[in-house]
Amino acid sequence: MRRSAVAIALIVVLAATSMTVWAQAKKAPEKAKDPVCGIMVDKDPNLSTEYKGEKYYFCSKADMEKFKKEPEKYVKKK
Repeated sequence: MRRSAVAIALIVVLAATSMTVWAQAKKAPEKAKDPVCGIMVDKDPNLSTEYKGEKYYFCSKADMEKFKKEPEKYVKKK
């Protein structure tokens, strides 16, 4: 009887863990609009920069460098 209870508990824990992992894997990455070319991109910290307290994300290092050289050209006026 005790072995059955332990086996059931183990199955429940494994099922809960696998469901949590599956749910996290299914979650789509957050998106942002590249201010240089206008396409939607994943929010990748390696392709981002801050300007005037706002974080901007890019599709490539080339776009990020263009933005850094002339940020006012790409930032929308509010």
